[in-house]
Amino acid sequence: MKKILVLILAAILMIALTACGAKETEEENSGEGSLNPWHDAATAYEAADGAGVGYFTVPENGTEVTGGRIDFTGFRYMKNLAEADGAVGAAELTVRKGLKQESEDVSGDYTAYTYAWTQDVGGWTVYCLGNEDGRMMKAIWVSDNFSYSILVRGQGDIADTYGLGAEDVTALVEGIQ
Repeated sequence: MKKILVLILAAILMIALTACGAKETEEENSGEGSLNPWHDAATAYEAADGAGVGYFTVPENGTEVTGGRIDFTGFRYMKNLAEADGAVGAAELTVRKGLKQESEDVSGDYTAYTYAWTQDVGGWTVYCLGNEDGRMMKAIWVSDNFSYSILVRGQGDIADTYGLGAEDVTALVEGIQ
């Protein structure tokens, strides 16, 4: 009987310790000082508010550009950076707005691209990069105290070459604040 009681107490203690460990792991993966600084948001507005970047707008879902239909499916933020994730046609699309700090590039993308050029859109100089001449895979620009970026990634065999043309870059940049 004493042996059974010891086993039951050991099992209860094990369950309690496991529950505490799970709670600590959950707390470590969200919130201030966590291992994962990203937090999910329901809208671009909520992502901007959580990031502390004022406001954040992206083109409306369903907007058609030459590259296809734009659809944003998720929003998230960390301190000083808001992000919208989705697709343009069959390609992945990520848009970011962050406080301008040491670097004007808030994309998080450090790929070496073959081509680089600038494009003027609404009074901003947009720096475009891609692996095909005139086809943007990454765009960055600054406005006042904010830095912006657009990343476009094709799927499969075209992942390293897919890009958007000048008209699509203009349409996207004009819809982002």
